[in-house]
Amino acid sequence: MSKKIMIVEDDGMIAMLLEDILDALGYEIVGPAGSIPSALEILDDCQPDAAIVDLRLGEHDSYPVMDRLRELDIPFAVASGYGADIDRSRSGSETVIIPKPYVLEDVERALGEMLG
Repeated sequence: MSKKIMIVEDDGMIAMLLEDILDALGYEIVGPAGSIPSALEILDDCQPDAAIVDLRLGEHDSYPVMDRLRELDIPFAVASGYGADIDRSRSGSETVIIPKPYVLEDVERALGEMLG
């Protein structure tokens, strides 16, 4: 049975690219969620094995989603083209970072770190 990976990404084209990468790696996709409320709603309905969370969702940082994932003990990676802007005190010092644009090798490495 494949592991479920939640995508939290507000750009539809980028979400589709990530879906293609995850599909190629053999994962089942949950989402994508394009906003903080939709991500929290998905987490109320199901519990993925891990999540990839874009740092910025529209005008907002996605820290509330990261907080909820942490509460549920779901490992997550933060994706950002703004690596220096990630507040490690909010995301967690051990948070796995995936640079954007997504490439298969970076996503595969991050999922390996999160899922062992």
